[in-house]
Amino acid sequence: MTEAQRARYQRILDVATMLVTTGGEDALQMSELPALAEVSLATLYRYFPSKQHLLFAIVEQHLESVLARTHPRASGSTSVRERAAEHLLRGFHVDRKLPQFGAVVRGMSTVTDPAFAAQRARIGFLHYEIVLRSVGPMAPHQREIMQVVIVAADAVIRYWMAGIMTAEEARFEILAACRMLDFPADQVAADRERAQTAPA
Repeated sequence: MTEAQRARYQRILDVATMLVTTGGEDALQMSELPALAEVSLATLYRYFPSKQHLLFAIVEQHLESVLARTHPRASGSTSVRERAAEHLLRGFHVDRKLPQFGAVVRGMSTVTDPAFAAQRARIGFLHYEIVLRSVGPMAPHQREIMQVVIVAADAVIRYWMAGIMTAEEARFEILAACRMLDFPADQVAADRERAQTAPA
């Protein structure tokens, strides 16, 4: 892209991000966005063929920015469980401050349309890299369990967003999920083997 095209592209993303942050997905109307971003409707759809494409771009840019600001962490004196809990609770705090934006970020991670498989995989990769960088060194079996912990914490926050549980309950369940990181390697290996040999 030329410099002018990059500027238009970024302007669309900036305006769209502001709308989503303050009003959620419903506040992002493709018919109204061109006037706000000072571009034509044709330009908007040339860069983003659909609202879904634009939402994925917003989330990807956000996660790339977070990853760039996340410095690799040394193990230090705390355990993997404690570091993971600290990271996930900090993320939940951000979700509580910006629930509209948080709902969009989490929503894009579960889009089932196969046309967006690559975008969904990309934001999943970025999210996992942020966790790994923020939590720091861990054993191979803990990396395996970390995937389970991330899914559990995400489900908890979705329950909180839906009003099904309180913030206190959500924090407790995140802390409880992180205790899986204390499982010994042989137990994790046994669970993996059992999962592979269980009847379909």
